[in-house]
Amino acid sequence: MIEEITGRLKARFGKVNLIPLAGGYTNLAFLVEGSHPLLVAKVVHLSNEDTMNEINGLKLLQGSGVTPIIHDVLDISNMRIVLMDYMNGRNGQSILDSEDWERGTILYKSMGKLLALQIHTHQFDGNDKGIRQSNLARLKEDDLVLEYVPDELAKLSKEILSEAELNEEQWVLTHGDYGSHNVLFEAERHVNVLDWEWAEWGNPLGDVAWVCWFTKLHYSGQAHLLNTVFIKEYLAHYPSTISSEQLKACCVHKVWNILMRVSHAPVEVQTEWVRRLEWTIHMDFSDVC
Repeated sequence: MIEEITGRLKARFGKVNLIPLAGGYTNLAFLVEGSHPLLVAKVVHLSNEDTMNEINGLKLLQGSGVTPIIHDVLDISNMRIVLMDYMNGRNGQSILDSEDWERGTILYKSMGKLLALQIHTHQFDGNDKGIRQSNLARLKEDDLVLEYVPDELAKLSKEILSEAELNEEQWVLTHGDYGSHNVLFEAERHVNVLDWEWAEWGNPLGDVAWVCWFTKLHYSGQAHLLNTVFIKEYLAHYPSTISSEQLKACCVHKVWNILMRVSHAPVEVQTEWVRRLEWTIHMDFSDVC
C-alpha cells in the first residue's frame, strides 16, 4: 500500500519521501518531504465515515490560521489520502507528560482563548455543511443498551443525560475531541488544532467538558490548576453559564458515543471504556465551576 501511495505522490510532486508522523495525528499520517508547501498525507480507509466529516470541518475553518488547509483528496484503491498543510509546534500532551506545568498553564490558557474566539464563534444556521449534528437528543430518548455495559451504569447514565440541555439555538461548531492531545503549541502562545474527525454541531460545553475530563483522567494532580485556567480564559471571551451537572452530562454523552464506536473492538478496550464511564458518572466537576 505504501509503495502505491508513494508512487501516486511522486507522480504529482516529483521526488518526495514519506516520513511517518506521530503526536497529534490519528490513523496513518506521513510528512511529504520535498513537497512545496510542506504537506501531510493522512491515509484512511474509504469506509471511514469520519474522513469527510473532518474534511468539511476543515473547509469551514479554512483561513483561520489554526487548522491545516486541505490541498487535495486522492482515492487510491480502497484508501483515501487527504493532503493538508504541515503544522508546526509541539504536541500539547508531550508538554504535560514532561511535567512542564508552567508551560502547560500557558497552553491551557491559549486553548481556552482559541476555543472561544476561533471555533465556537461558528454558529449553527440550520445548514450542517456536511458536518454531523449532535445525537444527544436521540440518546436522551433511546434506551442505552450495550451488552458489555452493566444495566446499573446505563440507568445512572440515563439519569445524568436527562439533565443535559438540547437547545439547538445555542449550537456551534465543536471539535469533538478537543484537548492537549490534539493541539500543537508554538512559540508566543499560538496553538494549532488537529484531528477534526469528531467535529459536530452541538453544545459548546461539550468541548469544554472534554478538556476537563481528559485532564482529570490523565493528569489528576494538576487538573484543578489547568482546568481552572482553561475555563477562566474561555469564559473571558465566551461568556456563558457552566455547571458541574452540565459538564458531567456532556462527558457521559461523549463516553457513550465512544462506547458505541468500540462495539466491535477487543474486549479489553470495551472493558476500559466501561471503567471510564463509571469513573465519569462518579466524577465531581464542581471544582472547576
